[in-house]
Amino acid sequence: MQRSKKMVLLAHCLLNVNSKVDGLALYKGAHKQTICKYIEQDIGIIQLPCPEMTYLGINRWGMSKNQYDTPKYRKHCRGILIDIVEQLVDYKRKGYEIQEIVGIDGSPSCGVNYHSHGYTGGMVETAEKQKKLLTEKQGAGIFMEELTKLLRENDLQVKKIAIDEKETP
Repeated sequence: MQRSKKMVLLAHCLLNVNSKVDGLALYKGAHKQTICKYIEQDIGIIQLPCPEMTYLGINRWGMSKNQYDTPKYRKHCRGILIDIVEQLVDYKRKGYEIQEIVGIDGSPSCGVNYHSHGYTGGMVETAEKQKKLLTEKQGAGIFMEELTKLLRENDLQVKKIAIDEKETP
């Protein structure tokens, strides 16, 4: 059987919502609507690593972009993306098409069009209370910014889209 030679990169939590901060999951396991669309179109899926999970683990609390925006976290994001981008360079060299990168709008890391902003820290009792302290700000999250830089450095142009989880059924 012939390969489609088409693929997408998905934010980690679209395939594994269990990586999200407690209280923020809006579906049980995987974002079926997104994943099934690509499977039905015979498009391969590359799961991006979850930068927040690999940085702070599962017991982390929710944070905003301005809290994550540190040299150490940016370095971490770049570090876990280097192997992925090298794979993309190799795929492109062999004639594969990277159709798009799918992020999560609202995420301080994986947002494409907007990210969470404003909360500066301190004790918060619940994820719901924390959400009330945040605002949405236009622009990409840290992980997507670092991915964009690496793609540019490697002469790769890939369209980015985002799932807006506020619209998730």
